[in-house]
Amino acid sequence: MKKINLLLSILGTMALMRRALGAVLLTALSVAIQQAAAQDDEGWEKIRATSPDKKFGMRIKCESEPEDPEHIDSNLIAAIELVSLPSKKVVAKLLPSDDVGTHFEDVKLIWSPDSKWCAFYYQSPRTAYTSVFRRVGNKFVGANRPKKLMIPLKGFVKSEYVQPIRWVQPGVLVLKQLTIFHENDAETSYEFTARFDPKTGKFQITSKREVAADEDTKE
Repeated sequence: MKKINLLLSILGTMALMRRALGAVLLTALSVAIQQAAAQDDEGWEKIRATSPDKKFGMRIKCESEPEDPEHIDSNLIAAIELVSLPSKKVVAKLLPSDDVGTHFEDVKLIWSPDSKWCAFYYQSPRTAYTSVFRRVGNKFVGANRPKKLMIPLKGFVKSEYVQPIRWVQPGVLVLKQLTIFHENDAETSYEFTARFDPKTGKFQITSKREVAADEDTKE
């Protein structure tokens, strides 16, 4: 009888161990699933165009890893943001929500030498403008309305592209503008310099010159 009771006790202990082990495995599986789901929610991201002081960068986020991380299909991009490094805290939203999921290319961010100004550009099929951001405290705020940072021209415009070339100094930016008109697809191109006026809170064009559309500009 003692042997039978001992055997029953051993079997009971084994049953309890199996239940405990099963609970541990279920808990581990649940944690793994939650971690995988969290990773899926975070998606894929890439940091580009780091500021000269290495404290900020442009983050491109996608729902999943693109086939070619160096040439990302814009339709896959969920957000383009300016983030602080290394925390990756968002300090400015670069890509407007209305343009998420649309076709664009040639994304670039150009920094001023002091890392307090940056110019953001992306090219849609018919239009492209430059958005400037300046540092205020721990954030970056917009310094212009994109369509206002350009040379106004007369005529029936078909397409226009205004891209940043280089910072001369903080608050002073050189840009290139290509305008294509409906009539005979005539083109005109200008290189111009814009200076931010802190009194008005707007950029003022200080110089301009007409250039050939295919003329190389030094960045």
